[in-house]
Amino acid sequence: MELDFFSPVSEELVTGAGNKIGSNLLLHLEDKAFPDLEGVKIAIFGVLEDRLDENRSGEPFNFNGIRKAFYNLLPGNWHLKMVDLGDIQKGETVEDTFYAVQSAVAECLKKGIIPI
Repeated sequence: MELDFFSPVSEELVTGAGNKIGSNLLLHLEDKAFPDLEGVKIAIFGVLEDRLDENRSGEPFNFNGIRKAFYNLLPGNWHLKMVDLGDIQKGETVEDTFYAVQSAVAECLKKGIIPI
């Protein structure tokens, strides 16, 4: 998988996750190796592209609020290996960003991983 596309997740988002989903996720964290995707069934990642948004506010979208809420959910009665790959940054052009997303999704699907 193209590691250059992804910026890591902030480690502070999982601090104190305890017995929540966040404590069971594989994470792409700064200063750590990219997570091994062997056996992973679900991969989540953000896409920081907003240049085609008609309601663009000028402020970059921040997925940390969504991640914090998700990480703090209680795990259900299922045991799927999940990973948070981080965020795909804006490319030089919108087409570059779309290429990065397309590549990440294709790589996930090739490995049998559901991308979210």
